Amino acid sequence: MSHVFSTLSVLSLCALLSVTCAQAQQVPKAIAVEEDERPVPKAIPVEPKPATPPTNKPKGPDEDLFDYASMIYDRGEYSLAAQSLGQYLQNYPSGRHVPVALFRIGECYMQQKQLKVAETYYQEVVSRYPNSDGAPSAAYRLGAMSFNNQDYSQSARMFEFCEVKTMLPQVRLASSFNKARAYQMLGDKKGQIVALNDVIAVKTDNPYRETALLSLGTVLMAADKKEEALPLFLDLLTTTKDSAVISEASVKAAVLNGEMGKPEEAVPLFERALQITETTAENRGIALVGVVQALFAKGDYEGVINNYNQNATVLPEGETRPKMLLLVGNAYRMKKSYTRAVEVYLMIEQGNSISDQAFEAGYWKLYCFYLLDDKDLAEFATDFISKNSITHKSHQFLNLARLIRADFHFNKQRYAEAATSFNDVQIQELPDKLQPSILFNKAWAQAEAQRPQEAIGSFSLFITTFASHELMAKALARRGLAYLESKDIPKAMADFQTVVKNHPNSEAVELAYLQMGLIAAEQRDFKATIAAFEVLVKKFPSSPAAGQAWFGIGRANYSLQQWDQAIQALQKAADVDRKTYLDQASMMIIQAQYVQKNTEELAKAIDGYRRVNANANVPPNVLTWLGLKLYDLRLFARATHFLSLATTPDAPENTDPRVWSYLGMAFLETKDYESSVKATEHFLKVTPESAARARGLLTKGRGLLGQNKFDEAEAVVQEGLGFAKDGKPQALLLLLQGDILLALGDKLTSENQAVAAVDKYTGAAGKFMIPAQFFDDDEITPEAIDKAARALEKSGKAEKAGEFRKLLKDKYPSYESR
Repeated sequence: MSHVFSTLSVLSLCALLSVTCAQAQQVPKAIAVEEDERPVPKAIPVEPKPATPPTNKPKGPDEDLFDYASMIYDRGEYSLAAQSLGQYLQNYPSGRHVPVALFRIGECYMQQKQLKVAETYYQEVVSRYPNSDGAPSAAYRLGAMSFNNQDYSQSARMFEFCEVKTMLPQVRLASSFNKARAYQMLGDKKGQIVALNDVIAVKTDNPYRETALLSLGTVLMAADKKEEALPLFLDLLTTTKDSAVISEASVKAAVLNGEMGKPEEAVPLFERALQITETTAENRGIALVGVVQALFAKGDYEGVINNYNQNATVLPEGETRPKMLLLVGNAYRMKKSYTRAVEVYLMIEQGNSISDQAFEAGYWKLYCFYLLDDKDLAEFATDFISKNSITHKSHQFLNLARLIRADFHFNKQRYAEAATSFNDVQIQELPDKLQPSILFNKAWAQAEAQRPQEAIGSFSLFITTFASHELMAKALARRGLAYLESKDIPKAMADFQTVVKNHPNSEAVELAYLQMGLIAAEQRDFKATIAAFEVLVKKFPSSPAAGQAWFGIGRANYSLQQWDQAIQALQKAADVDRKTYLDQASMMIIQAQYVQKNTEELAKAIDGYRRVNANANVPPNVLTWLGLKLYDLRLFARATHFLSLATTPDAPENTDPRVWSYLGMAFLETKDYESSVKATEHFLKVTPESAARARGLLTKGRGLLGQNKFDEAEAVVQEGLGFAKDGKPQALLLLLQGDILLALGDKLTSENQAVAAVDKYTGAAGKFMIPAQFFDDDEITPEAIDKAARALEKSGKAEKAGEFRKLLKDKYPSYESR
């Protein structure tokens, strides 16, 4: 018996194959896989049984007519049979064979392709004789016709009618299966699932079970009911011998295992499908990707790469290919083979630059460039953002790309560019754990880019939003600096004080105390300055700011005229940070000692400074005072040292004349006659005729005498006597003149010129006698008497010399001859 009911096509279903990523930011993707169409067993209509068993068959014309029509029907003479069966219905409308006759007339018309006519007879059976033996078969025919006419609601109702009424298991199975197909076409997943469960419940002599298992599993899979779908595919794998079904079930079971986080179970199933010849190209692609995905989920990145390399020549086409390549690129990235990862991501982009996979590959390529610290990363990020800003404007990768660009500039300390880039980042859209550090870096970049108001706003947002964050102290301190830059001193001080009070053990405390000290110093609150800086150096003795703090302490004490404390702190500043504070601190120490007139400490301070800095520039007035003080203490060698430092040899006229004068006298005392003469000449150049000039000439003359330059010394004396007509200057010059003659006499004596020597001694005695007899001075007069006696003795006038000795003893008994 042939049938009108055609094979119902199997709808293609999508199997979701998630592509996972180890990175928190990556969004799982789905790979759509079309299922092959599979032939489904056709439903076979059931022939209605006679109204009574043949053994009890009644006799009569109605029976004869029905038997004749049945014989013609069985021979396949459908046109004649329809006429005979129609005659039976006309003659015997209440006959016992009416339901069968109606059904067979319908069959006759169906065989003659007169489906509409046939449908009316089937409907008549179902409507008028629902409990007849022919009703289930008629309903089955009506279900098939409705299905072919796309009236799936009617089809489902008729198949259900047959399913309920039929007494035959195979018909019931066929009805249930085809009802499920009708529900499938209606999109009634619930009805479809119930019907398919009825089919698979029959485990023996069931030609529909494999197809039903596959269909039900696929429906459940599409509904994301993984736990219900997986056992159905596994059931198929243990029962079917159909290679195509095994392939299909293996792929889908593997996909589900992968989605359920069971990569160890997924891989063998994918590999089984790959070994089956009947596996479709699409499923082969799914299997290839599935193996890679499962290996990736296991963290077997080396396995992902090896699998890719082994199948590089047979990679699936279409959407599956870039999805697989994306996993391979991600595997290279996870193994930190960033260059190789970039190569794979480029392959995806070149394959289809506008696909979702290309977009994702573009982001991960950018991320790899970031990890490779590529010098052109900022430009790459800008290109990626510009290219995808419309098509993926709300995607997190775009926001992350902006963050990568900002972070790149920040790490390169390009704070102006970083601040601008951070403004483009939607921080609130990023993972919660990243938001605090990103907002902090944004604020920091703004501060370093001299955008204090923006920095204050960002730091304030950080402080109010992340009140317990570990960066809180640094945020307060850095906001304080921004307030300082904005000249808002009270708010700056408040932030620094908050750091000190609430975060005493943080790194930011060091900065806070430093800034508190600097602010106090700026406000000339010296006590507060000292207090802040002293805490800083106590808590952080090795701080880079220790030198600055010690100097601040010293300067504040200096201002308070607390000299000892100032000197100690300033010396500490010079020791801790010599490069920065040696000169400033040393000068203040010198000034502090000078103010206190501490001669020895001042000298030590100056010498200590000059040992470290040979070009140290000590104020001349300090050097002059110290040199004169040492001269007064008769420490002539040390006096020459400091007085020499007070001179300007290259411009002697710029030196205080007193310095040259006393320097000449000090050199004279140390018997450095040449230096004495040179220094004194500078003094004489700027000194007019006066007692001071006479004193200078006296110094120069004695210096020349010390060098045995007798004539030059005598010339100096004569110059002095030219304007010094009386008094002490004259007396001193006469003593010098006598000393010159006395020295000449000694020289002649050594040369055996006795007569000439006596003449010089006599002349010397005459010079000495003038101040000895006509000048009264406690120093000059006894010296003149003593020298006159010596000159007289050397000239042979011992008696006269004795008179002077007696005079010296009587008048100046305590005088000691030099």
